[in-house]
Amino acid sequence: MIQPSLIVFGESLVDAFADGPVPGGAPFNVACHLAALGSAPMMLTRLGDDEAGQALRAAAARSGLSLQHAQTDAQTARVLVHERDGGHAFEIPADQAFDRIDAAQAVAAVQTLGADTPWLYFGTLALRSPASRAALAAVRRATPHRAFVDLNWREAGPSPEAILELLHDVHVLKLSDTELAQLLDWLDLAPMPGVPALDDAHASMAALCARTGARHVLVSHGADGAAAWDAEGRCVARAVAPPLPQLVDTVGAGDAFSAMMLAGLALGHPLACMVGQSVAFASQSCGWRGALPADGALYLPWRKALEQAVATTIP
Repeated sequence: MIQPSLIVFGESLVDAFADGPVPGGAPFNVACHLAALGSAPMMLTRLGDDEAGQALRAAAARSGLSLQHAQTDAQTARVLVHERDGGHAFEIPADQAFDRIDAAQAVAAVQTLGADTPWLYFGTLALRSPASRAALAAVRRATPHRAFVDLNWREAGPSPEAILELLHDVHVLKLSDTELAQLLDWLDLAPMPGVPALDDAHASMAALCARTGARHVLVSHGADGAAAWDAEGRCVARAVAPPLPQLVDTVGAGDAFSAMMLAGLALGHPLACMVGQSVAFASQSCGWRGALPADGALYLPWRKALEQAVATTIP
């Protein structure tokens, strides 16, 4: 398998349930998926050597993800899970490990990469603090790259104004349909009418791309699949979610989508050709508990599909 060059920047954390920590954080989930799919991403994050950190390291090891460049903190980030009748409430405290990603250490790590233009994945939660925002900015200055941004907006994250400042020179911008509505509102652009059809065009999507520098925008529509838009505001790909024998939960489905898309892009596959496979992988992820599967064998057919696609494109 060709080892593409990928950098994943952002939070590693645990959801602190009453019966123990559960690994999470969108960038961490994406990096684990990428490693299990046969890639070798560089994970730029920060975590402690405590119980929560050990849980994250064990999950990374199961996926084949190296945490060689993870920075060390006094305590691993925790999301507090308040279990109540009818569901859970999540509390993301301030001043956590991912708020203190060090710029100098991050730059030193990316300078070890040999690739000319690696893909750089990041979300927005870890960018709520000046230190981690500075670290990402330093990484972006230190190496030519293609940015894949998953907005993954949370109220505990940066303000809308801060997020808009961060969205520049983006190769791929990934949003849920709810996040798309939020972002268009922040930019005073007309809302989208709903799930698009192939070849639909919309001025708001073209304006969004112009504002962020995005070459493509990916929008997930839950059970209705996903759509890809180009910089001219035209829908260039649509895929519906395949039938799912049993829905367990949708935790991390967006991370699964992003990981499969990144795996394909890093191998040189056209974005529009990866939408269906990414939707299918995200759909399958709704059949296991949590963001990451307990059984690594679930990745085998997806790895094989990527390998076969690579074989057909190499002379």
